[in-house]
Amino acid sequence: MSALMGWMSRFSFHRRLQFSFLILILLPFMAVTLWSYTSVKQNVTDRTLRSNEETLRVIANQLTKTIDTISFASIYFSQSYDAEALESLRYLKDKDSFTDYEAYARHSKLKSMANILTVQSFDANLEILIVNRKNRIVMGNLDRALFSELPDGFLAAGSRVDDSETSILQWFPSGSGDAAPAHYYAARVIADPRNSEKLATLFIGIPNSYFQSVLNTGNPAVAVTLTDKSGSRIASANEIGDLSGADVLSGEVRIPRVDWQLASHTPRSSIVGQINREFFVSIMVVGIFFVGFLVLSVLWAGQINKPLSLLRSNVKQYVGGNRNVRLPVKGKDEVAQLSSAFNQMLDELNQLLHQVETEQEEKRKLELQALAAQISPHFLLNTLNSIKVNLLLAGDSAHGGMLESLIKLLRAYVRVEPVGLAEECKVLGSYIQVMQIRNRLDIRFHSRIGAQAEAIRLPRLLLQPIVENAIIHGFSSRPENPAIELSAEWTGAGLRIEIGDNGRGMPDERLKRLNDRLDGIAGEESPASGRGVGMVNVARRLRILYGPLARLSAANRSGGGLAVVFFIPMTLPEEAASDDIGHAD
Repeated sequence: MSALMGWMSRFSFHRRLQFSFLILILLPFMAVTLWSYTSVKQNVTDRTLRSNEETLRVIANQLTKTIDTISFASIYFSQSYDAEALESLRYLKDKDSFTDYEAYARHSKLKSMANILTVQSFDANLEILIVNRKNRIVMGNLDRALFSELPDGFLAAGSRVDDSETSILQWFPSGSGDAAPAHYYAARVIADPRNSEKLATLFIGIPNSYFQSVLNTGNPAVAVTLTDKSGSRIASANEIGDLSGADVLSGEVRIPRVDWQLASHTPRSSIVGQINREFFVSIMVVGIFFVGFLVLSVLWAGQINKPLSLLRSNVKQYVGGNRNVRLPVKGKDEVAQLSSAFNQMLDELNQLLHQVETEQEEKRKLELQALAAQISPHFLLNTLNSIKVNLLLAGDSAHGGMLESLIKLLRAYVRVEPVGLAEECKVLGSYIQVMQIRNRLDIRFHSRIGAQAEAIRLPRLLLQPIVENAIIHGFSSRPENPAIELSAEWTGAGLRIEIGDNGRGMPDERLKRLNDRLDGIAGEESPASGRGVGMVNVARRLRILYGPLARLSAANRSGGGLAVVFFIPMTLPEEAASDDIGHAD
């Protein structure tokens, strides 16, 4: 791929576009088209074969039903236990004309039996004949004259019938030559059950018109042929002509009852011809569009290359220091939009440069002001320290200690860099000393920090709002022995800090609302009492500094009071250090 990209980099943009179109679009399209053509042609061929085979099975079932009807008719006559029918055959076996009324009555009996079979085989239009031993028709269902002689051609074809075989049907065509016969006959010898003497021969003929209607599939491209067990053609439909040497799709189905063979022949050209035409038309259309693309790409390349050259020249001038250079905007096409966007970008760059220069100047002024402002805090701390020394020398240790704690707090407020957890606990101790003198409470403060948690550095005054809430709200009922306990431990997943008091605690409903606000679920409005505002700010500060996994939660203690738990996610204790400049209270 890198070699291909390197080779294409030697050409112009529009040449790359042409090569990319050829390699990434045209060639895959042609490959997919050829694959689709081959796949469609094969699928259509397979479906045609399956369709032809299914059609042959349907035709075979229809022919089997007709053969079953013929078999039933032959058994009906040849194995008749109707005494009158049997006597009629015996009486007419050697008759050659009407000699008496009884001959007519016997004929009428056989005629009525034939009419019943004719109704059953009406759709096949079968011809049913009973011929006596003198080859005279004693019963016929197609206006055959009674006692008329059989045609010579029929007699010649019927000579194939074996008179000694009385148990099976014997099939033969009527007619000669290669043409399909007008009828294909089934013959059965009717013998006297008493002495096995031949009484007559039953002929049932299937007309060629019936075969034509059954074999016709409605598709002129499919030729269907029916042959008997000797290979002679019985009937055919949709003769296509000489198929020798042609690519033909063939299918065969055998009719087991009579051992006939049904075969279908479909020239492959009739199936894939339309597919080939559509494929070549598609190729021609794609070729025309591809040539059109090449011509248009050459014309458009010239129109695009000129603005790009002008753009490159203006960029060089702007980098060289000419901030007033601009591209001419003509029309509303993509090049005009690009030129307009480029001019707008240059304007915004000019504004940004001006803004950066202004901010740098303001930053320099603020740094000077910050240096000057450092004098005031240091002067205040030095003054308070002098007062503290004078009070201690005068023996006023109570007020001297209060000033000492206040000085420590002021130093913590002045500094903004992170502080170790142990040092933060000392600041909390100073804050509690100031607050207990201010509120006239004797507050006991105890901290327990695990070995791994001591080295963790936290933003300054992160814990102070929680202690302030405990003193102001938790101890508002002024308990006898107010106490605040702090414990910190490393859990492996992060730092866990718990600050608990033995104050009045909080009702469950208000505690739930407070935790919802700490998790960011509830709104920002304050509850009825002021408790929780500072805690919400601490929770927000935690999420800003340590991400969404940092949490602050509150719970009532079992012995009374409230416990507030910090969880700060960290992978290693050393990674807990966080620069909180700008976030100190």
